[in-house]
Amino acid sequence: MHDPNEQDRDAELLVTPPSASGRQGAISAQTIHQVAALRSKGVMFVVITGARLSTLLMRLPYLPAADAFVCENGGRVFYPGSPLPTACPITEDAHWRDTQAAAGPTSQDGVEPKARTGALWEWYAKLAADGWVLDANGYTTSFRCHAKGGKSMAQLEALAKEAPQGLDSSFNLGAADFYPDTSGKVRAARYLMARFQARAQDCVFLCDDDNDMELAAEVGRAYLPSVTSESVRRAVAARPEHFVQATKKGTEATEEMLLAVSKDYKLL
Repeated sequence: MHDPNEQDRDAELLVTPPSASGRQGAISAQTIHQVAALRSKGVMFVVITGARLSTLLMRLPYLPAADAFVCENGGRVFYPGSPLPTACPITEDAHWRDTQAAAGPTSQDGVEPKARTGALWEWYAKLAADGWVLDANGYTTSFRCHAKGGKSMAQLEALAKEAPQGLDSSFNLGAADFYPDTSGKVRAARYLMARFQARAQDCVFLCDDDNDMELAAEVGRAYLPSVTSESVRRAVAARPEHFVQATKKGTEATEEMLLAVSKDYKLL
């Protein structure tokens, strides 16, 4: 997804309603068609995002059809299809969700975060008591911590290293996301690679931020529609042959990278 305010071309765009954080996303109709063309050639396509569950569910009508949808940095995995004739048929991977023990059971998803059980929410309660600015609105297996309210980025980076045993973290959009150490984008991706019988070296990843770099390093090649953090620049500088960078901006950059994937893997 791209910022709809940064699009300056006459193209058919799908613009999502605002998420819980107030952000909107834009994706081009061309991107939807490109993904469909790749899948028609047997390519497995997975959407993997740090977005909260509520944002993923709200954006499903605007996303390309995919073989799996992963949100909250890997905490929840869904597949297309449902045993019931629902309006938007998807089914959660209950086994994967059950492995996220530090986040507690799904039965507490509607409970106030500070009242939830599990190591993740005990950490949340502690940070809230310590005056950190937290965001768990719409999250179920992770939460976001900001360097605000008198807290510096240096303090936030130090805090991320102090997470209790059983928890992990990554940075996205200048904030730290905390989640179970059984979660994370790379762990969810490994799980799906095994499910789909795909080798990491045969996979590619379209990505752009700090919390993508571990998975980007593991797959065969990474494609960057944009670069949003210094850690991404460092990763590209260390392995320039591993990354393909877009020359365009916004939704055109995503289209450029999907075309590059098609050309590089002879899928045109």
